[in-house]
Amino acid sequence: MTTTLEARFLAVISHELRTPLTTIASFAESLDTDDLAPADRSVALSAVRRNTERMLALVDDLLLVSRVQNGDLPLNRTDLDPADPLRRAAGLLAGDTTLTLGETPTLSADGPLLIDLFYAVRGTVTTGAAEISAATQGDHWRVTITARGSAELTDERLMAGMLADPRPPHRLRSTALWMLLADAIATRHGGSIALRFEPGIGAGAEIRLPLTIPSG
Repeated sequence: MTTTLEARFLAVISHELRTPLTTIASFAESLDTDDLAPADRSVALSAVRRNTERMLALVDDLLLVSRVQNGDLPLNRTDLDPADPLRRAAGLLAGDTTLTLGETPTLSADGPLLIDLFYAVRGTVTTGAAEISAATQGDHWRVTITARGSAELTDERLMAGMLADPRPPHRLRSTALWMLLADAIATRHGGSIALRFEPGIGAGAEIRLPLTIPSG
């Protein structure tokens, strides 16, 4: 795991675990008394169960990020037009997407993981209208996403934003966690992701995938 991704990984873990752990500790303390009314005890137990499930789901997500990044999750490679997962990812979000596609190469890549990557980045930049352009540039396929008029993607916004998993169980993940997964997928394919902000234009992102993706 790279130093930058490792730092973000630790920051997301500490932030994501703080709320459920604080809630569990608070309600566990309230349960440690004989004076608690039955209705209040039921509420406390429900909160403990709910936040325990939230932490277990978070651990599963973090293990997935780690497995992708470290190569423990095999890539299901197929020869594909990368514009297809890009379109599929855009279609999973409600906001209008304007696609401008130049020459698209054939990549040997994991299609479902690329859908997750594009979905995570597109949804993190904005769940509203976005402009996406993609074309070959040198030895890479370059995808740029722009949300005109949107605010800069600060760490606070990444931590506070939420994006639903489009597949069951359709639960919400923070955009920070989605971006951890997207970073891991891009890195595993030999590529990169960079969030950006241009005053007077808005927030955006650039995704780069090599035309010859490393094996592994």
